[in-house]
Amino acid sequence: MQQAAGWVYLPKGEVLQSNVPGTHSVGVRRPLGVVVSFTPWNGANILSWRAVLSPIAAGNTVVVKPSEFAPVNAGLLIAEVAEEAGFPAGVINVVPHAPGAAPAIADEVFSRREVRVINLIGGVRTAKILAERAGSTLKRTVLELGGYNPMLVLDDVDIDYAVRTATFGSFFHQGQICLNTRKIIIARSRYDEFLEKFVARTKTLPSGDPLDPSTIIGPLITPAAVALVDERVKDAVAKGATIRAGGTYEGQIYEPTILADVSYEAVASNEETFGPLVIVEPVDSDEDAARVANRVGYGLTSSILTSDTFRGFELAQRIEHGIVNVNSPTVNDEIHAPMGGVKDSGWGRTGPDSLADFSDVIWINARNGQREYPF
Repeated sequence: MQQAAGWVYLPKGEVLQSNVPGTHSVGVRRPLGVVVSFTPWNGANILSWRAVLSPIAAGNTVVVKPSEFAPVNAGLLIAEVAEEAGFPAGVINVVPHAPGAAPAIADEVFSRREVRVINLIGGVRTAKILAERAGSTLKRTVLELGGYNPMLVLDDVDIDYAVRTATFGSFFHQGQICLNTRKIIIARSRYDEFLEKFVARTKTLPSGDPLDPSTIIGPLITPAAVALVDERVKDAVAKGATIRAGGTYEGQIYEPTILADVSYEAVASNEETFGPLVIVEPVDSDEDAARVANRVGYGLTSSILTSDTFRGFELAQRIEHGIVNVNSPTVNDEIHAPMGGVKDSGWGRTGPDSLADFSDVIWINARNGQREYPF
């Protein structure tokens, strides 16, 4: 387990200066040391690289603990690519494990003083455990967690575009991406038209073998994931919801499902459901749309669809999410953009804004000659 590998000067505009005459100073960022990145199974390749490259760019070394469901794409493949690219030995280290072995690895991580940062892309329950342990050992945490991502459809929208956007945002990767749309909040005057077309389009999505290029809806990651989606659907129906599409499964393939008239008492109204399940809800104003979008504890990504970009931009500033996409889906990620959420969706960012999370600012102050003192 290697220590950090050098110093990084502050970017332009962040250089520290001293106002004391005869003094020269410069601000530099010092890497923290070893960063341990817990990487996920979903979107394993891109998300795992994100968890690795940001700490390395700040001069740290990284230990990757991949999900037991994706030890290759979320870990071993990264090490192979890095070695082939010429990374020095010890800069990227991978610790794959069997199911059930993660707690022992975590024990080792928290016992090591060299480990200064825990970097997690994962779920809230795991994050709470890691953050609690990190607090007792004064290790930093960077957490990119789940999201309950709303799409706001305003009354001036192009309905056909809204339907295409909602279909992609809700059902891409079978709803197994933290950026997937979980609730569609629609202006009441457009609700019926939107819902009719959205349901019709959803029912045409082909499901089956993910190796078939024509397949849109493939299997969920485990039988337990299927059971959880079905449990959330049945809970919502028991509390008054209506199934407008889907609601059934075969094997590990859960049909893309749309729920309407969902009570706020239903679990699916408040918690992220990792699967092809989306809720639709009509509202009477932009203010109501923002209130519904902000009512849950998550705040990762969101979407606003409108023919008036300025209206969308103004409303975006009232949405409590780390990312607000105007006229794009909730699944809209760019590698150069700051990625991360607010509230229960975590803290810290990957991308260019991650430097502060993975390094310390050090002020080096050098004086010419001797200083005068008052005593």
